[in-house]
This record gives sequence, C-alpha cells and structure tokens, in this order.
Amino acid sequence: MRGALLALAACVLATPAALAAQGWSVEATAGRASYNALAARVGSTSASLSLGYEGSRRWLYASAGAPLGDAGPSWAATGAGGFVGLPSRRGLTLGATVAGHAYGYVEADLPSGGGGTLELLPTALLQRGPVRAHFASGFVGVADGTEGVYTASRTFLDTNGGVALAVAPGVEVSAGARYLSGEGQSLPYAGGTAQIEREWGGAWAYAGAWLDADYPSPATAAGVGGSLRVDGRTRLAASYRQEPMDPLYRSLPRRSWSVSVRRAIGPRPAQAPRPIAPPRVDGDLVTFRLPRAAADSAAPAVLGDFNGWQAQPMMAQGEFWEVKLRISRGVYHYGFRGADGAFVVPAGLPQASDGMGGTSAILVVG
Repeated sequence: MRGALLALAACVLATPAALAAQGWSVEATAGRASYNALAARVGSTSASLSLGYEGSRRWLYASAGAPLGDAGPSWAATGAGGFVGLPSRRGLTLGATVAGHAYGYVEADLPSGGGGTLELLPTALLQRGPVRAHFASGFVGVADGTEGVYTASRTFLDTNGGVALAVAPGVEVSAGARYLSGEGQSLPYAGGTAQIEREWGGAWAYAGAWLDADYPSPATAAGVGGSLRVDGRTRLAASYRQEPMDPLYRSLPRRSWSVSVRRAIGPRPAQAPRPIAPPRVDGDLVTFRLPRAAADSAAPAVLGDFNGWQAQPMMAQGEFWEVKLRISRGVYHYGFRGADGAFVVPAGLPQASDGMGGTSAILVVG
C-alpha cells in the first residue's frame, strides 16, 4: 500500500507535456478532507495536491495529501468518469453516467487501508429554454477495508433528479432529490442550490436534508463557497460545509473547510477572436457573428440548447461568418464549434457553467 501511495503521489506531482492538454489543471488545497470516501478516516487538517482534467462531459483526477501536524494519515485518491449519451433530440439526451473512485491511506503505527466506489447510472437530460432537468437511477457500489482488520462492501440503488433554472445570465437556482435504497435502508434526501458566475469569479450556496425520521442527527447539509479569478488561468477558492453522515461511506457528521489555488496547465486552448458585438436580438430573430479571420478556411457553426445542440453552420458575409436563427423567448446556453470540432466560447461573452464540467455562453431572448 505504501508503495502504491508513493507512486500515485509522484503522478500527482508530475505534469508531463503529454498531459498538458486542454482542460488540465493542478490544484493545491489546505483544509479538512472533503473527499467523501476519506472523510471517515481523515479528520485532521491536511494539505493536498491534485492533477485533474475537466472536459465538456469527461473528468478525471489524482490527489495526494498529508496532515498539517502530527496527527492524521497520509492519503491518496484517484477517479474518472463522465456522461456517455445518444444525440440530443428536441432537447432530450439519453445516456449513462459512469464513474469510479479509489483511495488509500497510511498512518504511523496504525493499519493502512483503502477502498473504492463504482457508479453506473442510466441518465436522461432535458434542456428547454432556461430550464434544465435530469433524472438518473442505477447502481452504486462501495468497498473498503483496513489491512488485516476488516473488509466490507455495500451496494445501493441510487435514484436522483433535479431541475435548474437560469434566472439571469450567469445566475442559476436548482432543486433536487435523491433516494438511496439498500443495506436494509430507504433514505430520501432533498435540497437546493444557488450559484452565480461572473468574469471576476463566482459564488454558490446549498442546503438540504435527509428526510428519514431515524437518520442520525444532524441530518441537514449546508455549504457556501466562492472563487476569484486572478487571471485567465488561475483561480482562488474557499468553501465551508456542514456535512451529515454519508450512508455510502458511513462517515461521521463533520464540518469541513478548504482554501485552494487552481492553475490551468499546458497550452492555452484555441479560442475564436472576440466578436465585434454580442449576438444581435431583434424580436425572435437572433444574429450570430464571428470574424472570418477566426476560421477563414472553413465555416464554424453555432450550437446550443435552442437547437438541441445540433451544429448550425455559419455562412460567409463580408468580413464575418454569420447565421440568423428564430429563437423563442428564454435564457439559453450556447457556443461555437470550429472546423476542427473544438467547442469554443469566445472571451467577452456572458458565460456560466453548463452543469457538466464545462462552460457555455449565455443568450437572453425576449
């Protein structure tokens, strides 16, 4: 176990050129561990370093940490996952969310341990104007143990859903529910989140509760956090959370906090030049424009939840690529696709999280 942890820590500390692609970042964090799988073991304040990738529908990470003081274990965790779906039709996307996590820890004079989690959740996503909804139900399995002491595994049927509403450019509120069934338990949860994203950074807050009358107190969950963009590739963040017992990992209720700095690594992503002006809205007629210098050899395309994320080619009009679309009243996520297939959100446009690990531009019609 110690050798495996050292190897993983070496992977975290290295940033080879082969990994320095679009979406890669390195993050340094100090605080109480917020990794669910480790929360039952890591109660002390620790410092960690992570290497991760976030794509439009894919993600992975590798992290390692050590206690800031004499007490507590050294630990490492890694995971990967994403959403695999069929082409969208009328804003509806069907697919599956797949994810896996593994972790391990060592502590002086105590047994080492580790475990892992596997998730396979058939998922439906729906985007209609300013409203985004999801529903998923499937298998979640957890296995963990301490060397020479015990091993255990648990399986649950995890059903969850939620609705998010873009109330203004970069501002979103959402409500969701979850139902865990397994190990002789049936546990409902409900909660809500609000978030805002601006050019300077963002902020978020959430609250919820496990609704079973016999759930260990406190059954409520709450958290706040914020971030500040230092430049186009560096972001500072801080968060504070009150977390109840987690039925998957059997962690005790705890208060966790963290401060972090995150830096994008590798070449800067290719971006289209800033448009002369945002999309022009005239009633339900919206005109999208990009300078032809952005992609003079081949036409780019515009796509968003107003057209089911189906790429709509743009036409050359003088010095610009241009397309006019009839779009009903609402708030929409969108972006551009270059001839190389890359999804691009030009700088200068109002932007927000797309809810799947990426960023999209925001369009308000009406």
